[in-house]
Amino acid sequence: MEHYLTKILDNPMIKNPVKGAPDVHKHFTRYSKGLFSGPVVKFSQTKEKITIWCSHEYEDAVLRIAIDLIPDEILNVTGAILGGMDFAPLIKDIGLGKDFYPVKSKGKTVNYTAALKTQVSVDKKLIQTLSVRGTPYVYSLLSFTSEDKKIILNIKKKPPRPNSKNPEDSALGGKLKFCVLKIPKTPETLKKIINTFAKDFVDEVPVKWKSIIIQNTYEITNLIFPEKKEGLSSRKFRINTLREGKLNRIATIDSIDHSNSVEFKV
Repeated sequence: MEHYLTKILDNPMIKNPVKGAPDVHKHFTRYSKGLFSGPVVKFSQTKEKITIWCSHEYEDAVLRIAIDLIPDEILNVTGAILGGMDFAPLIKDIGLGKDFYPVKSKGKTVNYTAALKTQVSVDKKLIQTLSVRGTPYVYSLLSFTSEDKKIILNIKKKPPRPNSKNPEDSALGGKLKFCVLKIPKTPETLKKIINTFAKDFVDEVPVKWKSIIIQNTYEITNLIFPEKKEGLSSRKFRINTLREGKLNRIATIDSIDHSNSVEFKV
């Protein structure tokens, strides 16, 4: 499972993204026309360690990297799983226990949350399946540490508010505190991380580097509304609306900026 921005880079004009690529489309349903900040990620290396910091909407890619590398068969996880729909059938189908079943929120805005307030021991393969199959429907904000303490993943239990009045929430440093992963350094892992987050900047990455920051912005220029409006609630109408525009990316490699842009329909 590739990250949704990597999928846009590979195929920017997605056919029927609502049904054909829900893991991509879900990230754009809240946007109207205009310029919007997308997720950011930073990764750095020392002689023995790699550290990844990222904002909300990059945590799924970081989660998959952590799960692929961790040697433990049983993980003690904490955190939360969030969704806009009742994802209990998905959890049941994957085989996760009742600790992962969601609770419906109260109020006008309906969402579902499975809050893991204490550590839950679970088979690594089940979390691995959730990280792939759940991506179109839920946000898996899960944290864990390997038994040997060499792999440490920390993800905040709640995503930032879109219109937060706290300046730190919109500043680069604040965004990058949402998710942090520390892992041992190997040439294979470095290659995997660059291909995951900076696939379009591979040629710009030198043999030796210390840190790389990837920033994304969306320039939404057109909305394509559903042809059949009858019977659609305002929520369904918004979800079934497509967005056209441009994905603008900046890679800062040891203080040197490189840019890339692609036009998309999602």
